[in-house]
Amino acid sequence: MKTPKIILYVVLILSLLQGACIVACTAHYPVYPKEGSVDPQLQYQVAAKLTKALSDEVLVVLCFSGGGTRAASLSYGVLEALQAIDLPARPTQAQSQTPSKKTLLDEVKVIMSVSGGSFTAAYYGLHGKDIFKSFRKEFLLRDVQGDLFWRAMNPFNWPWIFAAQFGRSDFAQEYYDEILFKGATLGDMIRKEGPLINILSTDAIEGISFSFVPSQFNLLCSDYDRFPVSRAVTASSAFPGPFTPIVLKNYAGHCDYKVPEWVKKAVEKRDLSSRVYWMASSLYLYSDAIAKPYIYLIDGGISDNLGVRGLVESVAGQGGLRSVMAQSGLSGVRKVAFVIVDAQTRIQQEIMIGDIPGLGFVLGSSYTIMINRNNFDTVDLLQRYIQDWEKEDIAAGRKPLDVYIVHLSFDSLPDKKERDYFHGIHTTLSLPEEQVDRLRDVAVRLLYSNAEFRKLITDIGVNIPVKTGRPDQAPAMPTPGQKQEMR
Repeated sequence: MKTPKIILYVVLILSLLQGACIVACTAHYPVYPKEGSVDPQLQYQVAAKLTKALSDEVLVVLCFSGGGTRAASLSYGVLEALQAIDLPARPTQAQSQTPSKKTLLDEVKVIMSVSGGSFTAAYYGLHGKDIFKSFRKEFLLRDVQGDLFWRAMNPFNWPWIFAAQFGRSDFAQEYYDEILFKGATLGDMIRKEGPLINILSTDAIEGISFSFVPSQFNLLCSDYDRFPVSRAVTASSAFPGPFTPIVLKNYAGHCDYKVPEWVKKAVEKRDLSSRVYWMASSLYLYSDAIAKPYIYLIDGGISDNLGVRGLVESVAGQGGLRSVMAQSGLSGVRKVAFVIVDAQTRIQQEIMIGDIPGLGFVLGSSYTIMINRNNFDTVDLLQRYIQDWEKEDIAAGRKPLDVYIVHLSFDSLPDKKERDYFHGIHTTLSLPEEQVDRLRDVAVRLLYSNAEFRKLITDIGVNIPVKTGRPDQAPAMPTPGQKQEMR
């Protein structure tokens, strides 16, 4: 008796789905082997990135906030703006003594990044200034959100998405790897020329920032070198709900790494009123794989949407900015600039007559309020620590470091219509070309018009370009009701 064709088709589809499920539960589920010892070369790479080709007086730290493609575009625009500022030529060590041409972007030695900003930071960490050739097309203008949606709607992908050991974030990671990162690992990135890229996520249990740097992985006795860049960026942008947590296994105790002394001292001191104590006690938990066998990572913006708080508290725990710089071989640096690229938006109030706001509005506004309030507190915390360190220098008879806090946000825009326009750009992974390019343009204007940045520029003796539009010289879209005064 012949089998009806419809049954054969059903059997074929079920076989394909079963095969996909088998693949999803084996090859696609990420397993990271533990490392038996700490690799000192990785820490050497960190130190080399901080000190190589550093000028005698200035260190620039960039902090890229979360905010989807909006944040990625704004961060990209700041990179363009820094690249457009030429530094005075200095002779090289080569026999020819040919002056080397550098820009202010070359003085950036650290980039802290969260969520949407991590796409820009990681791509720059891998490709350097080639980012200006391809990132706009490869990511900023790509409908990432639409691509992920339609891939999720493909029935052949359902076994992967719903597999017990393959979450929605694993699905997104594969896509990011395909379009941007091409299998690159954190080890590949840290060996590239350029700044130290510190991608930040949030430990969903402890509520603190998790840094994708060698020292963090050494604490877990985990393999930093072979960890995919795409997975770090996915963890940084894994907003709870649409994306699942990224899970890391803790192998602490299986290598010869020792907990940093400042962490042990803070834990032993047990000062419950100290921010450093609470951060140190959370980090100390990582050293006990029995008490904390797994780490669950979600969007970095949950703990710190500016990528500043963890850095500042860690510096404070190690004795302050001057102490950390001395330990990092940066004793000769006199000027430190924190450029905070803040893509936060505000709730756009709509007129409602007697209507009760829906769940979407309540959840969205609650998250926005939390992020905005945390952003204000984070910048205030940085300013307070800087003031405390200045007082310590003065008390010790030392000249304080010159510290510049360059906070770029849409709230700084003088024109209300323009502020409303940028505050109204949604947090998605898909934006129209006009919005992407307007974000790039406003990043340049925000940076060049910032009073602290202009002070830095004056103090180091360089000039802001006369033409202060985007470096690609594409005409910027005018803001409604505003003239293009900075052209």
